[in-house]
Amino acid sequence: MRPASVTAVETLSPHFRLVDLEGDALRDVAWVVGQKVQVAMGSGLTARTYTPMLWDTDRGATRILAFSHGDGPGSRWASGLRVDDTCQFFGPRRSLDLASLETPVVLFGDETSFGLGAALRDSPQGASTTYVFEISDLAESRPVLKAIGLSDATLIQRTADETHLAGAETELVRLAASGANFILTGKASSIQHMSR
Repeated sequence: MRPASVTAVETLSPHFRLVDLEGDALRDVAWVVGQKVQVAMGSGLTARTYTPMLWDTDRGATRILAFSHGDGPGSRWASGLRVDDTCQFFGPRRSLDLASLETPVVLFGDETSFGLGAALRDSPQGASTTYVFEISDLAESRPVLKAIGLSDATLIQRTADETHLAGAETELVRLAASGANFILTGKASSIQHMSR
């Protein structure tokens, strides 16, 4: 477990907060884009997974984008965060190995993938990456993506019956024709659909 202090919290929308964490245990850490951290939520073994957007090993600092949906432990933790709060987390741990990914790249995901998108944007593959996100709230997602530098992302409004996936599929098939490599993240059923 790595202890850290909350040094900044910026509310981007009702469901999204940028959270800066800092601490000695975050210094000299070997972090690469695509790795995740698991933040402990109170007592017990409850944890939520986040993808750091950046990691400053000299300062011992990282930034995550917390997306609060529902009323679970992760949403309560993110909504209640204040500067000088402390937390503990595991990681960074390997999740996606993006180091050898050849360009062009397409990242497909949902709101939980925005942080990965921001990290990828600043990586060597970032200049030739296309971002496609299925989202629940277009009006909320646009300014959040603009704030983290992903205003050019393609947004596909989620539908209850998942018919929106046909539109996402059309977009991904078009991008595949250009020889793109894909990173599929987010909702498991959407990943399975896009993978097929």
